[in-house]
Amino acid sequence: MAKTTILIADDQPLIRDGLAAILSMEDNYTVVAKTGDGIATIAQVQLHRPQLVLMDIHMPRLDGLEATRQIKLQFPETKVLILSTFEDEDYIWEAIRHGASGFLVKGIETEKMLSAIQDCLDDRINYPYSIQLRLARMLHSSEQHEHRSSQGNIAPASPEQQLHDERLNGLSIQERNILRNLKQGKSNQAIASELFLTTGTVKNYLSTIYKKLKVSSRSEAVAYLHEHDL
Repeated sequence: MAKTTILIADDQPLIRDGLAAILSMEDNYTVVAKTGDGIATIAQVQLHRPQLVLMDIHMPRLDGLEATRQIKLQFPETKVLILSTFEDEDYIWEAIRHGASGFLVKGIETEKMLSAIQDCLDDRINYPYSIQLRLARMLHSSEQHEHRSSQGNIAPASPEQQLHDERLNGLSIQERNILRNLKQGKSNQAIASELFLTTGTVKNYLSTIYKKLKVSSRSEAVAYLHEHDL
């Protein structure tokens, strides 16, 4: 019986090697590659076509969320299981939006991790129980908001506000993180250090952000943020 192929993506060698050691003890899994950044992860997925990627969120050069998005676009059959030290709702929603099949908090027991991996491979969406509760509350709140809107209790947004909302909704979590630091007046180097990126990657993100916000420079972007009180 063919083994399930897995790629491990994490910027910490200890985490990569530890996960690989655990999986090597399982008869039905084989680790085909280990990577430490998002760009290398995409390249290795293109090379090995693994059935599953264990994907860290915070990695240099390209974060795990953007790497997930690109992998799912190119190889929709590849499953992605997000690994993170944080149970942050924004990251969870972003992972779901980009096609991740599950979200694991680092430090989980080995048996639970292996169970989550199998759930992911069997097309069962898997999130920790605490996250499921928060997702359910957020969904309930969203449904209530939609109901109130349909009843006419909320005034429709102006065309200008709708355009503004569309621009913001087009931003990824990492792009929002960069904007938050940009508004604080931080340099590209400081932003890169804060978000574990290279300055070149920050510049690339800023170019994309400028296009999405319909501005042409750093000063215009900062002015836009202050004008809309973001």
